Amino acid sequence: MRRRKVCLSIGISFMVFCGAVLSCVTDKAPLQQNENIVPQSEIAYYNDSFDKMREDLWDRAGYLHKEEQMQNFKQADMRFDNGKLIIRTKTGSFSKGGLGAKYALRGDFDIQLDCRIDFLKGASGMEQLLYILVIDKSGEIGKANTVLINLTMGDGLHQGWLKSRGFINGSWENSSAKNMENFDGALRILRKGKEISTLYKKKGVSAWSTMHTFRATDKDMMFGFQLSNYFVNRTVIRAKHSISAEFDNFRINAVQEIIEEEI
Repeated sequence: MRRRKVCLSIGISFMVFCGAVLSCVTDKAPLQQNENIVPQSEIAYYNDSFDKMREDLWDRAGYLHKEEQMQNFKQADMRFDNGKLIIRTKTGSFSKGGLGAKYALRGDFDIQLDCRIDFLKGASGMEQLLYILVIDKSGEIGKANTVLINLTMGDGLHQGWLKSRGFINGSWENSSAKNMENFDGALRILRKGKEISTLYKKKGVSAWSTMHTFRATDKDMMFGFQLSNYFVNRTVIRAKHSISAEFDNFRINAVQEIIEEEI
C-alpha cells in the first residue's frame, strides 16, 4: 500500500454534515502544472473502479438527522456488479446509503466520480437525492464548511434538478439550478486555495461545465457520496418505491497531499 502521510484519526464522523452554467474546461487537470502535487504513481492507489468494496479506502455512511428518521430507517442495499457500485433504497422507510473516504485531501485538489440516476417521476411521500461532497474534517458537527453537488427530485414532482451548494461560515450559498430529467455522467470538485469549483459533464460530452465557485476553506477536507430517499427535514415518509443509482470510476486527478487516518 502506498501511504502519503499519516495523521490523527479520521473516523466516520466525516459523514456528520449532513452562478449559471457558463464556462467549460477540458479533461486535463489544471493542477497538473503544480510541482507540489502528489505523483500519479501514488495517487493511483486511491482511485477506485468499484469492482469490490475497498475497506482500506471507504467507510459506509449512515448518519441520521432526526429522531423520527431513526425510528423508521433501513440502510440502503449496496452491491458491486459489473465494475459498478449500485445503491438501492428500501421501501416504506427512510433509507440511504453511501461511502465516505477514510483519508483527507490537503491543499489544492481535483476529484471526480461517475454516476447515473434515473429519477422516478411523480413518486410521492418521498424525495430522491444523490450527492457528492467535500467537508472540512476539522469543523464542528453541523458547522463544518461543506461543498456539495446535488441531483434531486422533490416529492411528487416530474422534474429533476442539478445544482451545487456550499455551507460556508454558517450559511448556505447556492448555484443556479439546471433542469435534469435523468443524469448519466460525471461530477467533479476542484479546489485552488480557498476557492472550490463544482463541475459536471454528461456521458459522451468532452468538455466540463462549471456550475459555481465557492470561496470556502483551504483546510483539510474529506470526500463522500450518498443516495437517499428523503431530504434532511422530512419527518414522515411513505416511500412506496425504491430508487437506485450507479457509481463508478472515482478518480483523484491531482492533489497536493493525502492525509490518512491513524492505523
